[in-house]
Amino acid sequence: MMRKMIVMLLASALVVPLSTLEAAANCIPPWQTLFACNIPRQDARAEFCLIPDTDAHPGKKQGYYTYVVGTKPAELYFEADGYYFSTKDTLVDHPTDLTMAIGFKRGAYVYSFTITEDRQIDGRVRDGEVRVYSSLDAFTSSEKDTEVTRLYCDRASILADTDNIRP
Repeated sequence: MMRKMIVMLLASALVVPLSTLEAAANCIPPWQTLFACNIPRQDARAEFCLIPDTDAHPGKKQGYYTYVVGTKPAELYFEADGYYFSTKDTLVDHPTDLTMAIGFKRGAYVYSFTITEDRQIDGRVRDGEVRVYSSLDAFTSSEKDTEVTRLYCDRASILADTDNIRP
């Protein structure tokens, strides 16, 4: 009887914290959240996870990407050996915005996130997007608007490891 009461108390205690974890990332250790956000128009969540020290975890890929719609199983999950950078969306004549993208390659496609930090709001992430490019060249070229898909993140849900993401 006492055991049953303890289980019920624990279960009820978990209900409140789980509802507050909506913006929490689900990266599986030893991977850590590099970037994650909710995409309201698709009722989806995208997460980019990274192992900061791959030497400490031999045999594991450096990163992985997952895209989940609602409460369904992941619609897309893949692991990547490394990642790529792009700064093509930085506005050179805009003194307070810094924009950077990081992409994971899967086949010919690059799945990426783009963040904009704003120096006027203490360097916090102001905007985030998830983009898909049809090739590495489309991602890394200086030509803008070459993505095949662009999804806008809910600002309040953005989690970004800004210590490792520096526009």
